[in-house]
Amino acid sequence: MIRKRSTRHNKRKKSLTQLLLPITKALPFFAMLAFIVWRILESEPTEFLEAKINWEIDPSLPIEQAILADKIQPLIQDKYQLDLHEIKKTLEDEPWVGAAHVERLFWNSIQVNIESQDIAMRWENTHCDTKRKIDCVGYISTTGELFIPKTIIPSDAVLARSEANQVKIIKLYTDYQDYQTLSGDMAITSFSRTNIDQLTFTPNVKVILGYRQQGQRLERFIKAYAKLKPSKRAEQVTFDMRYPKGFALSY
Repeated sequence: MIRKRSTRHNKRKKSLTQLLLPITKALPFFAMLAFIVWRILESEPTEFLEAKINWEIDPSLPIEQAILADKIQPLIQDKYQLDLHEIKKTLEDEPWVGAAHVERLFWNSIQVNIESQDIAMRWENTHCDTKRKIDCVGYISTTGELFIPKTIIPSDAVLARSEANQVKIIKLYTDYQDYQTLSGDMAITSFSRTNIDQLTFTPNVKVILGYRQQGQRLERFIKAYAKLKPSKRAEQVTFDMRYPKGFALSY
């Protein structure tokens, strides 16, 4: 019986040169790629390594873009692991930022849109004996949120005075809106809430509403003030509405 020779013995073994030939052909390509990367790193290393941020900032924001950029700088060192949620949270920790929208554009770039807080009221802490202390002055936003920034700007908004309690401030803001609705054309310029409510109207008419039945007392004031003769409407007068059926005037 004739045995067939194994085909393995018929195949020619490749020489070392033949094995290395494909690698040798690929070397110029990898060398060129390495050269390009080296040139990029040498010319613009920061641009290559750091994430790019496209900013769109509300024109009414009273702080510089650089302040926001510094806040998130530690979060964008590794462009391969950008935590968009953490970047958004860090930006919104800035009191003047009402909302931050962060979106990934590419693997190494993000879009950041910043909305500024809208001031509804200026705010003073009734527990402070001076406005220069931290947490003594700030603002109430149009959502009823108290925010106390380091940068204080001039504002013609209504002045609110109360303790620094967010829950109570939301109630204060809601009550202010109700009081202004009841007051009609009479503009409230300040609202103080301590153990009692006190309003000030233009030009300098103060109304003490007390701590209960404030809405009813305000309605009585509006009616009483409308009946006063123009000559008796002094520029500085206080109406104490805490009496059951009347009020007290002081000039």
